[in-house]
Amino acid sequence: MNLKYKANSPFSASNKTYHIIFISILILNYLFPLLIFGDITLFYHDKLDAGVVYNKVIGEYLGGDPNAFNKFLGGVIEGNYFKELYKPYSLFYAILNTELSFWLLHFLIRITSYVSFFILAKKISSNIFFCALSACIFASLNSNALEGFGVAIFPYLVYLCMYKKSLRFKHYFVLIFFGANTDLVGSILSPVLLLITLSIINLNVIKKNFIHICKVLVIFFIPAIITSINLVFLIFGDIVLHRDYFFKESPNIFENFLNIFKNIFRFPTGLNWTIFANLPYNILLIPLIFFSILSKEKVVKNFTILVFILYFLVFIFDLQIFENLKNNLVFLKAYRFSWIFIYVPFLFSLIAFYLLNLSKFRNIITFFSVLSLISFQINSSAVPFIKKFILNDDKSAYQNIYTFKGYYTSEKYLEIKKIVKDNRVLSVSLDPMVAVMNDINVIDGYHTLYPNSYKIKFRKIIEKELNENEMLKNYYDHWGSRVYAFVSDKDDIKLNFSEAKKIGAKYIISKYQINSGILVRDCVKCKTDLFLYKIM
Repeated sequence: MNLKYKANSPFSASNKTYHIIFISILILNYLFPLLIFGDITLFYHDKLDAGVVYNKVIGEYLGGDPNAFNKFLGGVIEGNYFKELYKPYSLFYAILNTELSFWLLHFLIRITSYVSFFILAKKISSNIFFCALSACIFASLNSNALEGFGVAIFPYLVYLCMYKKSLRFKHYFVLIFFGANTDLVGSILSPVLLLITLSIINLNVIKKNFIHICKVLVIFFIPAIITSINLVFLIFGDIVLHRDYFFKESPNIFENFLNIFKNIFRFPTGLNWTIFANLPYNILLIPLIFFSILSKEKVVKNFTILVFILYFLVFIFDLQIFENLKNNLVFLKAYRFSWIFIYVPFLFSLIAFYLLNLSKFRNIITFFSVLSLISFQINSSAVPFIKKFILNDDKSAYQNIYTFKGYYTSEKYLEIKKIVKDNRVLSVSLDPMVAVMNDINVIDGYHTLYPNSYKIKFRKIIEKELNENEMLKNYYDHWGSRVYAFVSDKDDIKLNFSEAKKIGAKYIISKYQINSGILVRDCVKCKTDLFLYKIM
């Protein structure tokens, strides 16, 4: 596809209006819920129940508390278990409060995504509106504030490899700075994707600039390796990690294919929050795929084919024959090829960009793009309004768990913290990471890396519960990143609190009342609706 290019600065005064419009759309993500709830909303899964808490404690450590990591998991893990430990962006959490740090990084990653993609798009097309619209799409698709800046800066890497024959000081600075703030594990396959992207846009670039491309990648990834060196030593060290015993049983071929199909089109997983989390993707991706198939432009078809190839590879690697191979290779067992999906937003944004520049499809693609952009900014704020349709528990007890305040419920834990002090607790039918967020030491939690020996010890606490539920048993034994006190029946809790005491727990925080001979109710007159028990 030959798109007319007119040379001028991507951020000249004549382009400023478009940037104001689309950056204002991105800011709606923060302003809309602030006006309605007084707080910014988000989808909590793997964020509020994991990554945010990691970063809070990392911030405390970087801020001068050498014992900060002692809060986690019975004190058996240290800072080197966290991929964010040496990332420069973690300093935000040492300087500012946790919520402000999260949203500031969220905004910076979005702005980086926007600028990075716009610079690339502007080099290909002179239509500023479509460049800015595509950049805004990419910024909305890529808005995970916990995975660093690797995906956000990826379009800029493509730009440097395609259009810059030599590097200046500013290019070195960008590569080193953003490389240092890139998640090495998630980005390990990005050089392959970069080469494929270059070959689709212009195959001759690789032939002419191969040495230059290698130089860009080396300068970018050396800082990424340096700031991830703790993980390198940990993975290749002597400690046996729980990930070394991951075991995945793949579904049959039909179910596997169905799962991949659902992932491509981001269909909801049920009557829950994923309806709204996936809606903006549905609005955008279904028309993109449909019109890219109709398009006769080679570059559009090739990028669409590339997306399907990536999903097909995940489908293949999810087959049991490959899972059996991974299950027998410790190094591969902990790696998931599906991590490449974090770069799919870039590919879909490129497809949208090229389709927008085709007069045949631009009006309808523009319509769905704008509709998707608006829904991206408000989708997490929509859930509270339909809570009665998606919640199984008592609706009267509903809180807006899609905000920091609603999820961490500090007022409920305030009196509990005063009683338990520096002793450890076990949470029953509650997220244990909420206790950590409220500065309470725990023996449970959600961790992607921890010693397998601790997983074995903790299993004694939940052994009877696992024996009653085959699904939970496989969930813990074959995965086990959620070290939770699982309960199948709140009226018949089979947890072994004596084993919890052996690991270090002195108290139990529970959502439900527990009848046990070794538990004594504490905090009876507390205002909290949680139950606190002391293990005798």
